[in-house]
Amino acid sequence: MSTEPCDSRFSYNELPSEKFHDWLNSNFISVSKYYSDCSNALNDIHKRNPKNIELCAKVLKYINSKPLLFNKEPLKDHHCNLFNYWIYEQLVTYYKGDYKEPVKIFGDFLQALSRLEYYNNNTTCKLDSSIVMIPDIKEGKKLYEYCIDYKTILEKSQDSKDKCNKYCTYVKNIIPIFQKYQGFCSPSNKTNCLAPYENCKNYDPSVLLAKLKCDDIGGKEKTQHGDASGTTSNSFLSSQSASNLGNAFLGVVVTSMTSGFLYKVNTYLIMINQ
Repeated sequence: MSTEPCDSRFSYNELPSEKFHDWLNSNFISVSKYYSDCSNALNDIHKRNPKNIELCAKVLKYINSKPLLFNKEPLKDHHCNLFNYWIYEQLVTYYKGDYKEPVKIFGDFLQALSRLEYYNNNTTCKLDSSIVMIPDIKEGKKLYEYCIDYKTILEKSQDSKDKCNKYCTYVKNIIPIFQKYQGFCSPSNKTNCLAPYENCKNYDPSVLLAKLKCDDIGGKEKTQHGDASGTTSNSFLSSQSASNLGNAFLGVVVTSMTSGFLYKVNTYLIMINQ
C-alpha cells in the first residue's frame, strides 16, 4: 500500500482520450479546404467570425476522416461523443463569459451542416444537440474522458510505483466531479441525469482509487473530497444562471435551433431548475 503523496504531474500519452486529442491536433493543422462550404452554410452573423468558420471546417474534416484509431476499443464507440465535447468546449472557450453565444452558434452549426448532403450521408459522426444541456462542458468532458480511460489507467498503473502515484492524482481529481453528477442524478428523477454520469456511473473513481492501492492517500483526504462534493454552487448552475441559460435557448428559436430541439431543451431546463 503506497504511503507516498501523489505526484501532481501526469501524462504518458497512453490513455485513449490523450491519443484522440493528439490525433485531433495533428489532423486539424489545415482545414481551409472546407472554409467555402461553411461560409456558404452559416448565417451572416456567425460567419463574420473566422473562428466560427474554422471550427465548422473542423467538423467537416472530421467526418471525412477515417483513421484506424476510430476502429479500436474504446474509441470505436466513443470518438464521436468525445468530438462533440471538444467542439462545444472550443466554442465555450472562444466566447468565455458569454454563455449565450456558444448555444446560438452550435445551433447554427446544426442547421447549416444539415444543408450539406455529404454531412447528412456521413456515418462517421454527427453533432449532438444534447451537448448544450451540460451545465459545465469542461467538467462533463473531463468525466467522460475518465470513463473512457478507466481500464487503461487500471492496466498501466501497474507499470511502476511512480506511474501509479501520478495516475492516483488524476483519479482523485475526478472523484468530486463524479460525486456531483451522481448527486444530480437522483433515483427518483432519472430525467435529471446528465450524459457524462450516465456513461460513467459504473466507473466510480473511488473504486478505481482503491484498486490502484492508493486507499491510504484517499483516506487522508476523505474530508476534502466530502467538502468538494458538498459544494455545488461553483459546479452547477445557480437558479439565476439556469434561468438565464433558459432564456438564451429560447432566444435561439428563430435564429438557430429547430423547434423540436428547443422544446426538449426548455423542458429539461425547467426540470433541473425545480
